[in-house]
Amino acid sequence: MYYMKTNLLQPDSKHFSGDVTHLILQLARKQGLDTSAQNDDFFHRLRRITEAFARALEDAEETVTFRQAAEFSLFSRAHRRPSTLADLRSYINRMCSFPHIPDMPMRSIRIVHCRFMLQQCFGHSAHTYRKAQSVLHSIFNCAMRQGWCSNNPAKAILRPPVKEKRIEILSLYQIRALLNATRQPGMNTMEAALRLMLWCGIRPAEMRRLSWSDIDPEEGLVYVEGAHSKTGGARAIPLRGGADILRGQVQQYEGLIAPLDWERKWKKLRHLAGLTTWQNDALRHTFASMHLKRFHNLPLLQEEMGHRNSALLQTRYLNLRHIRKNSATRFFQPENWS
Repeated sequence: MYYMKTNLLQPDSKHFSGDVTHLILQLARKQGLDTSAQNDDFFHRLRRITEAFARALEDAEETVTFRQAAEFSLFSRAHRRPSTLADLRSYINRMCSFPHIPDMPMRSIRIVHCRFMLQQCFGHSAHTYRKAQSVLHSIFNCAMRQGWCSNNPAKAILRPPVKEKRIEILSLYQIRALLNATRQPGMNTMEAALRLMLWCGIRPAEMRRLSWSDIDPEEGLVYVEGAHSKTGGARAIPLRGGADILRGQVQQYEGLIAPLDWERKWKKLRHLAGLTTWQNDALRHTFASMHLKRFHNLPLLQEEMGHRNSALLQTRYLNLRHIRKNSATRFFQPENWS
């Protein structure tokens, strides 16, 4: 042992290079240790430092395969709606069917791998490509939180530009036509749902899960619970305009607000109102545009719409060009829609 220590600290050691010798001596000085060959404490501490470094390096290099990380990412979102999970599962399955990448360690996957997989599996549609990149981005973010990789290569991939369609909103005349259609035989069960979607901006899928007990007549609010929300976040929305009338109807009904044969009646309602063409989310577009024109409060609109940021609102939901202040004011006056 004495011989090994002596040779270790000699610059002309036959067992170690000069660089190693200088490194050990530098470490000893930083530790305030005597570098003489008889200093056993120095070598014990050096061994402990080496072992600690090896453990830290092992922890830093810990990883799993892409397939395992993707499954864990899906498991971490088990609280989301079944339809949302099914959609995520379909994207993950397509990624995991791509050759080689599913079995690669997360730390080994680079931008070029991610870009090639996205182009091959999802390049046929700009919308699908953007959605797949978002899913891939979330998988790497989840893996980073678990310490399985140190960066997110999906973050650096350029997304195809969004080509938004012109946003269509309903006129006051068309809104009146829809309300009149709910008074046709067999269509009265659609009235409350229509009012909540139009004057509270509630999504159709959320509407089908709402109950009369979610309406608070005293506070004048309708509550969308996190379990019923598309994004998983709860929100409370004032009963304004044509939805205000529902405050006096809560005691008369119970159970779900929307009828069970929703799809059929919703299609028939539009037909009875003479709306032969229909853009998806037309009611939410109308609510959002009228809201901003009337209240000039984008953060409030974002909160009531259930969006995580205002970018989506500004690009896909708002059409203020042909709305007059007078129309927006009338839209939110309850007496116009009783």
